[in-house]
Amino acid sequence: MRVAASLSIPVILVMLQACSTVPVNPPEGNAANLNYQLGVGYMQRGHFDVAQEKLEKALTFQEDFPEVHNALAVLYDEQGFKELAEEHFQRAIALDSNYALAVKNYGQFLCRNNHPADGEALLVGLAQSAAASPTAVDAYINAAACALSINEYPRAEGYLLSALEIDSQAVVALYRLAELYYINDDLLQARAHLRRYHAQARPSPESLWLGVTIEEKLGEEQLRRTFVARLLEQFPDSAQAQRLK
Repeated sequence: MRVAASLSIPVILVMLQACSTVPVNPPEGNAANLNYQLGVGYMQRGHFDVAQEKLEKALTFQEDFPEVHNALAVLYDEQGFKELAEEHFQRAIALDSNYALAVKNYGQFLCRNNHPADGEALLVGLAQSAAASPTAVDAYINAAACALSINEYPRAEGYLLSALEIDSQAVVALYRLAELYYINDDLLQARAHLRRYHAQARPSPESLWLGVTIEEKLGEEQLRRTFVARLLEQFPDSAQAQRLK
């Protein structure tokens, strides 16, 4: 089945990073492996139709190839073919229940497609099985996103704090907690976590805008002006800067 390609660049980057870090089971030179590698290569160059052909061809040589099923699942998901995506996610996990990347991707897929409880459970299970590892940190952060999608703020906070227990410098968890505390009007905690985030990561228009809004609510005009100045200086063309102008 041919599917027209319309992938966004951020999603493709995530998928290519995932593909490049997953070991390939078949031996080098195997026809299935060759087509898998070609498919990834075409994805890296933005030739998504050809990438799809190569990945599908890989399955004709070796159907029980979990990495190919995962890559095709993400490809189909981004193009709106949800049933095909779910079929390939499930196949990848059935072939290798320890395939953390496929479990994470499928959990995210479920959260985005009206099954947040199932996605959250899958991601929490992955985090717990991965113990104190980068995989666990990532899984807890994604489980928090699932919980937030259904306004389960205490659970989301717990997952993000669990991520930080494993890695105190997990910048995504720090930023998400700053946002979460701001939403819940816990402004001092929001400020503290945003400061920790800025100590570890480059500011973004979004993070500086969050700083503006936190300090505005706290009535700290000097600190608010500092964030405003940084936003206008570093990101003058951003949507956040335009709001100020």
